[in-house]
Amino acid sequence: MLRRFLIAGIRHSTLLLICLTTILHAKAAHAQDFSKETIYFIVVDRFYDGDPHNNPNGAIFSPDKSEWKLYWGGDIQGVIDKLPYIRRMGFTAIWLTPLIANTESLYLYDDKENRKSAAYHGYWGRDWYQINRFFGTKEKFKELIDKAHAMGIKVIFDYVLNHTSPVGQGINGAIYRDGIFIADYSNDPHGWFHHNGSIDFSKNDLAEWQNKNLYDLADLNSENPAVEKYLIDAARMWMRMGIDGFRLDTVRHIPLDFATRFAQAIKNDNPKVFLFGEWSMGGLADRDAVQFTRQTGINLIDFQFTQHITDAICRGRSFKAIAQYIENDRKVKHPEWLVTCIDNHDMPRFISTAIANGADPMTARKKTELATYIMMVSRGIPCIYYGTEQYLHVGRSTSWGYGGEPYNRQMMAGWHNFNGFARNIKRLAELRRKVSAVSRGEQVTLVATENVWVFERRDADSVLLVAANKGKRQKVCVANTRLPDGIYRANGVERVRVMGPNIAVRHRQVQFELGQYEIGIWYAVTDAHRSRRRR
Repeated sequence: MLRRFLIAGIRHSTLLLICLTTILHAKAAHAQDFSKETIYFIVVDRFYDGDPHNNPNGAIFSPDKSEWKLYWGGDIQGVIDKLPYIRRMGFTAIWLTPLIANTESLYLYDDKENRKSAAYHGYWGRDWYQINRFFGTKEKFKELIDKAHAMGIKVIFDYVLNHTSPVGQGINGAIYRDGIFIADYSNDPHGWFHHNGSIDFSKNDLAEWQNKNLYDLADLNSENPAVEKYLIDAARMWMRMGIDGFRLDTVRHIPLDFATRFAQAIKNDNPKVFLFGEWSMGGLADRDAVQFTRQTGINLIDFQFTQHITDAICRGRSFKAIAQYIENDRKVKHPEWLVTCIDNHDMPRFISTAIANGADPMTARKKTELATYIMMVSRGIPCIYYGTEQYLHVGRSTSWGYGGEPYNRQMMAGWHNFNGFARNIKRLAELRRKVSAVSRGEQVTLVATENVWVFERRDADSVLLVAANKGKRQKVCVANTRLPDGIYRANGVERVRVMGPNIAVRHRQVQFELGQYEIGIWYAVTDAHRSRRRR
């Protein structure tokens, strides 16, 4: 908040206040603006084993990678080793699954295929002040941050505020600080945990979802000031190492007031840190999710965008639904700060869902490409799950669906295959940084039919036209485009074809043909942009 200054002269004090307000608003607008970034999401244990010496010993490690819920060996050094691969595709940020120290116990569940489980994924935290030793050291993580920054890549730290590890086995949900025991689920004299049983997901009640265990995971009592201080102080420690953002896990299950205080503490320490959270299956059509992001300032992962793009391209539903969904953008101040994805580690890969809905493998690849390209030029910050560019897929069914967890977390492969898909990802990542309409422009639908979606991204500096076709080859007619008249070619300077056919715009109208699963992308810079460049 602005301090009040006693300044002689009302006119001078008013002028000073206006100037300070303008400066602070400009700073706030810049603070979390991640809109030009393209994120590559990595499950650290499943990416690359850069240092076999830190692999676990014994029952929680599967050296032949046959046990899907045990450690496989990926680590921080592996991410460092593959930074050139990530940068080659144009990615400007990496989101890593949690690196904090996790339970090192083996857990047993009633799952015929995958009865044994370990905390390879990083979401069963034990000590928020230490690094998982099977991934590396704090010094190694600092090396990763510095090397990523040197290559123009930001680092996003996955952070769990809701829970520790499973209760009733292993370490019984125990929490430590720098190796010193604080509490576990059965030895909790100072109230670090809620003790209300597990969530009944059939009940639509905030207390049910926020004050009980998520499945069997010990639910942290964030109303306890000691718990809040523990989590905020640990986050500050990781910020001091130079991270650029936090992805906050399971925010649907933490109290709104605590999330607000946490976000404010982070912003007070470093307003440039970007925050986004996982409100499971939420988005802008979810009233509670919208309230959460408005009050806390924590941006959302737009899972409803994911659902609509999957329905349209994998399940054969109309593009009209996703076009209508985008109209919800008015509910938030910065829809361009939503994080978008077509899949992630908690759902089947997009290519697997396409195959599950009848596509042959080659068609499933085309559908995956189309969905990725649409996402990358739609509003929001695109986040691509590791291996999407290599069409990773395991065709096995689980309770989470065909190709679902854990089979969506296979070991990364294809390091030397810089294919056409990867080249197009790079092209569109570069476009986000070059053309302001892509990173921050309003999204306006011009055509929405069963199989065709045409929209524009509009900004004061530029206009981008996008047309996607998932049906048979057809002619597309667009009226009222904001693109200036002229020919749009690949080698254009101010009128540019990025993908698709060359087009000619006449009197705000344009016609062209698109094949099945083809996308057309064209843009123009405006007079305002040219004037600024000349100055």
